[in-house]
Amino acid sequence: MNKLRKIKKRNKINLLIIFILGFIIGNISAGIIIRGEEEKTHISIIYSSEKASWMTVAYSDFMKEWHNNHPDEKITIDMHPYGSSDSIISILNNEIYPTIWSPASSIWLPILITKWRDLTKIQEPIVNISEAVKIIYSPVVIATWESFNESYNIKGFLDIHDLSVDPNVEIRMAHTDPRLSNSGFMSVIMALSAASGISSINLSMTELINTDNQQWFREFESSALMYGKSTGFLARYMKNEGPSALNIVFLYENLIRDISSTSTGGRVIAIYPEEGTLYSDHPFCILNAEWITPEQRVVAEAFLNFLNKTDTVESAIQYGFRPINPLIPLDPEVFNYETNGIALEFNVPKLEPPIDGNVLLRIPDFWLLCKATE
Repeated sequence: MNKLRKIKKRNKINLLIIFILGFIIGNISAGIIIRGEEEKTHISIIYSSEKASWMTVAYSDFMKEWHNNHPDEKITIDMHPYGSSDSIISILNNEIYPTIWSPASSIWLPILITKWRDLTKIQEPIVNISEAVKIIYSPVVIATWESFNESYNIKGFLDIHDLSVDPNVEIRMAHTDPRLSNSGFMSVIMALSAASGISSINLSMTELINTDNQQWFREFESSALMYGKSTGFLARYMKNEGPSALNIVFLYENLIRDISSTSTGGRVIAIYPEEGTLYSDHPFCILNAEWITPEQRVVAEAFLNFLNKTDTVESAIQYGFRPINPLIPLDPEVFNYETNGIALEFNVPKLEPPIDGNVLLRIPDFWLLCKATE
C-alpha cells in the first residue's frame, strides 16, 4: 500500500515537472516567434489602381533583390490599390496607415495636405511635395473608335462640345466621377481650361462662377451617359460593349494600349487634345506620419530607389507608361499607333494643374452643378 502511494506521488511529481518544463519551453518558443516577428520590418504601400500590374511585378523583383542583399533583415510589404480620392478619405478616417502613398497625380498632394492639416491641426505637412518621387507618367487622352474619328476628325475638347450640341450627331461620352477618380478630375480641369481659354494653371474662382463657362460645360456634359468610379472599368466597358455603348471616353494613355487591338467593334485610338493634356505623374510619397518608424523609412526609401532603376522603369514602359527620365527611350513596339492606338510622340501643350488650392477643391462642385442627369 505504501509502495502504491509512493508510485502515485512520484507520478504526480513527474507530471508537475513535465507541466513546468512544457510551460518554460512554450514561453521560450513563443519568445522566439515574437522576437522573430519583431525583427521583421513591415511597410504598407497604397497606390492608384491603374499601375497595379507594374507594381505587382516591381514588388516581386524588389523582394528578391532585398533578400539577396539583406539575408538577415526580414521585411514584409503590403500592397493595396486604391482610388486616389478613396485613399485620402481612408487616411483621414484612420482606416489605412500607408508608409508610401502614390496617388495617380500630384494634383492630390495639396488636397491631402490641406485636409490633414484641417483635421489634425498639425501644421507640418503630411506630404513633402518637393520630395515626392516621380518615375512614370501617362497623359489623359480622348479615347474613341478609329471608324468614328474618320467621320468626325476630333482634335480636342472644343470639337467634342460642338458635336455634343449637334442634333445630327449622337455622342455617347463617359468619364469618371471627379469626386472619386483622378482621370475624371483631370478631364474636368482640361475641359474647363478649353471652355474658358485660360491655361489650367491659372484657373481661378472667376472661371468657376462664370455663367458662360457653366453653360458651355452643361452642353459638353449633356452627351455623358455614365460617370464611373474606376477608369479601368470604363476602359473595359468601352472595349467589351463596342461603339454602340460609348464612343468618347476620357482615359489614361496606358489604358488605350490595353484595349486598342482587342476591342469589340474595331480599334480604339488615343486623341491627344490640341488644347493640351494633364499628365498623370504618379508621385510616390513617404508620409510624414507618426506611425512610420525609422526602420520603415529605410525600407521605403530602398523600394523607391529600386523603382527608379532603369530596368524597373523599362518594365513599366511595357505597360504603356512613359518614363519621367528622358534618357530612357520608349519602346516603339508598345507606343505604336497602328497596333496599340498610342503614339510614340505627340505634340500638344503640357498643362499644369491649378495653383490655387481652393480652385482644386471646388472643381467637383463645378462639375456637380453642370453634369448631365444620370
